[in-house]
Amino acid sequence: MMPKATRRKWVISLLPLLAAAIFMQTRIDPLVPQFHSGENPNAVFNLSAEFILGPLLGLRQAVAGLLWVRADEFFDNGDYDAILPIIRMVTWLDPHNVDVYITGAWHMSYNFTDTQELSDRRYIPASQRLLEEGVENNPNIYDIKFELGWENYDKIKNYKIAEHWFQRAWESQDLNDADKKPPQYVLHMLAHAQEHEAKITDCIATWRHALARSLVLCKQKPKDFSRTNMRDTEIHNLRLTLERRFSRYSHMVNFKVDKWATKSVNPVTGAPIPDFAYINPKTGKPNPPAITPPWNCGFDAHLAFPEPKVMQVSGFFNVGDGARVDVLLCDDNFTLPKLKHFSFNINYRQTIMMDSIAVIHEQFDGRIDMSKDPKMYSFSRSHYIVRLTFNPRRTFPYLQDRFGWSGEGMADKRYLYVNPYQPHKPVRMLEKVFYISRAQVMGLQPITNANVLPNDSPLVKKVNTLWTPY
Repeated sequence: MMPKATRRKWVISLLPLLAAAIFMQTRIDPLVPQFHSGENPNAVFNLSAEFILGPLLGLRQAVAGLLWVRADEFFDNGDYDAILPIIRMVTWLDPHNVDVYITGAWHMSYNFTDTQELSDRRYIPASQRLLEEGVENNPNIYDIKFELGWENYDKIKNYKIAEHWFQRAWESQDLNDADKKPPQYVLHMLAHAQEHEAKITDCIATWRHALARSLVLCKQKPKDFSRTNMRDTEIHNLRLTLERRFSRYSHMVNFKVDKWATKSVNPVTGAPIPDFAYINPKTGKPNPPAITPPWNCGFDAHLAFPEPKVMQVSGFFNVGDGARVDVLLCDDNFTLPKLKHFSFNINYRQTIMMDSIAVIHEQFDGRIDMSKDPKMYSFSRSHYIVRLTFNPRRTFPYLQDRFGWSGEGMADKRYLYVNPYQPHKPVRMLEKVFYISRAQVMGLQPITNANVLPNDSPLVKKVNTLWTPY
C-alpha cells in the first residue's frame, strides 16, 4: 500500500498537469462552445445514478447514445409513455442529435392513438415545439425544418406553415459546403404546399426552379437514373399544374381527349397544343372554364350518439366518390397551447378528436367509438363542438377539376361558408356545426336541429379561426 505522504505528493504533482490539460483543450478546440450550444448544464442532475458518471467525465454524447438505445427498446415493446422522458434527456445531453428531434416529434404526432388508430391531437403542440427547439440548436440543418414542414403538411394540414418550413429547409446552407443544396424533394414538397394554398403561380414557379436544377444535374450525370427520374417527375407535375389551371379557369379541357391528342402544353398559359382537348366539337368554340357551371352540392349531415361516447355521422353530399368529410369534436373552450418551451405535460382533461369519412355514391356514414379510451376522451366539459366540413383544397385533383382549387365553382343553399383565412384567395367550404351537451354525448338526449349553430355565430367564428387551416 502506498504511504500517505507519497500519495499526497502524487496528487499535488497531478494538479498542475490537470490545469495544463484544461488550458490546452480550450486552445485546441475553440469551437466547443458552439458545438455545445443548447445543452442543459443541469441535465446531469436529472439522470439516474448509473448515467451520472459519463457526463461528469465529459462523455455526454456517449451517455445520450446509450439512452437512445434504451428508447429503441421501448419503441419495440410499444411502451411509448416511457420514451418521452428519454427524448427530453437525450436532447439535453446532445442537442445536435438530429434524429432524436425528428423521431421524438414523429412519435408524439403519430404513435399516441386510440383503439381506432386516431391520433391524440393534444401532443401536436409539444411535437411542434420539440422540432422548433431542434431548429434553434441546429440552424444550418435542413432535416428538422423539413420535418416541421411535413408534419404541418401531412398531419396538421396547415399548408401555410408547411410552406414556410419547406422554404426555410431549402434555404439551409451546409457549413462545410456552401454550394451543397438540400435534396430535390424539398422543392417538390414546397410546390405541393403552395398548390394546397391555391398559390398556383408560386407553385408553377417552384416546379420550374426544380426542373431547371434537375436539367443541370442530369447534364452532369446523364446516366444517373435517380436524377433522370426526378427530372421526368418535375416535367410531368409542371405540365399537369399548367393544364389544370387552364382547364379550371380558362377553358375546360377534356382530359380523355388530351391523353392522345395533345403534343405539348403552352408553357405560359397551360393550353394544350393542339387545341382538340378544349374545343367543343358541336360549336367549334372553346369550352367555358370548368368552374363556370355551379356545382350544387346539396350538402347535409346528421349527428347522433346511439351509445355513450359513440358518435354516428351520416349525410348526403353531391360530389364524386372519394371526397372526405372532415369531423372535429372538441371541448367548447378548446384552445391550442402556445408553448415557449418544450414540455410533454399534456392536459388530459381536454377532449379533441379528428377524423374523416369517405363519400360513396353521394352518401357518407361513419361510426366513431370514443368509449374505450377515457384517457384520450375524458369528456369532462359540459358542452362540446362538433364540426363537419369539406375543404376543396384538401381533396383530390379529379374533384377539384369540377370546382377549382378554392371551391370557386361550388354552390350550396345552406352550408356554404367562405373562409378568408388566406386573404389572397378565400376558400369556399361546406360546413355544419353542432353545439351539444355532455348528456347528448352520453346518449341520454337526442341531437336536434336546435343544436345546429348558424355560420355567423360568434362560437362558429371562434372555432373557424382556430381550426380552418387544419
